[in-house]
Amino acid sequence: MAENTHNFYMPKTNLVGVGAIKDLPDEIKHLKIKKTLIVTDKNMISLGYVEMIERILKSLFISYDIFDGVLHSNPTVSFVEDGLKYFPNKLNVLARDYDFLISIGGGTNHDCAKAIATVATNGGSITDYEGWKKVTKPMIPLICINTTSGSGAEVTMFTVITDNSRKVKMLMGSPNMMPIMSVNDPMFMASMPKELTAGVGFDVITQAIESFLCTEASPITDGLALHALKIAIEYLPRAYENGNDLEAREKMMFASMMTGMTLNNSGLGYAHSLAHQLGGFYNEYHGNYDAVLLPFVLEYNAVSIPDERIIKIAEAMNITADKKSQALDKIIASLLKMRYDFKMPNGLAEMGVQEKDIQQMSQNALKDLTALVNPRQGTVEDIIDLFKAAM
Repeated sequence: MAENTHNFYMPKTNLVGVGAIKDLPDEIKHLKIKKTLIVTDKNMISLGYVEMIERILKSLFISYDIFDGVLHSNPTVSFVEDGLKYFPNKLNVLARDYDFLISIGGGTNHDCAKAIATVATNGGSITDYEGWKKVTKPMIPLICINTTSGSGAEVTMFTVITDNSRKVKMLMGSPNMMPIMSVNDPMFMASMPKELTAGVGFDVITQAIESFLCTEASPITDGLALHALKIAIEYLPRAYENGNDLEAREKMMFASMMTGMTLNNSGLGYAHSLAHQLGGFYNEYHGNYDAVLLPFVLEYNAVSIPDERIIKIAEAMNITADKKSQALDKIIASLLKMRYDFKMPNGLAEMGVQEKDIQQMSQNALKDLTALVNPRQGTVEDIIDLFKAAM
């Protein structure tokens, strides 16, 4: 990014709010679509969400296939390769049989769909595109129908795919990976169980805080991040206690979407770069890693963060403090209390993390895109210390 510039990217069309799904037919009927691939998982099918979209497609005489091979919460290279089998290989050139793709689900399904759509037009393997702006051709147009309030993946140009052969959670991003449309209707989110609500909700909080503190933050992302944090602090406990509280679900939906917009245009930090590596080695909710790591990362970063920015985070969390040190202590105490109230893990060891893996994960963490904009740049030894402190 050029010095002093703050480019802002997001999907062209975003349908947002209770009942937003009813506007989808009007938005896609003029696109002259003939055939689409739906990327989802079996749970979305059993909940009836996929059938709702099928009815819309049938009403518009759009043919479709369904790929439901997203099998767990950390999408892998093999999931992407399975999805690409729907694209016949003719003369070693990927035939583009679909006008666009639709992903139905949370960030996992959106990430998998982005990866499939990217390789379908760019060729090769998804492992070829790890890093920033390595995707040279626009992916097949993608519509993301969101069912969780967490990653904000439906509005970002990033995807995270696990390469099990290297035990690495690859982060890749490019404006050519931006979905053309997102749908955030909280009626799709009421079915989230408590454990998932807490995990994705803590991801929202982490994304808000890290995007506000990272080195590429701008006045635009600052406003979105702080307001998203304020919303999450107020409404996540309600959404956790009562999944059918539609107001709380809608508020968390807005907070999630807002942090998707911030991370898309500013970045994140070490809580995410470390969490990505844990996801490459183990299979746990990403938000649970965030919940354990964030307090330690905040403490580590504090020396490089201006006093007023810590104070502003405290204010967004309804914390009163006059000094940076007091504000930081209260922020961390509040995060720990939320983690306890939501019955989330207290440490990495509790989630099965082993010290023998820390060295490799630490080396990989500093290569992650999210590490590049952390406010305090550290060494491998610093990252090792963070992992060990979080055990």
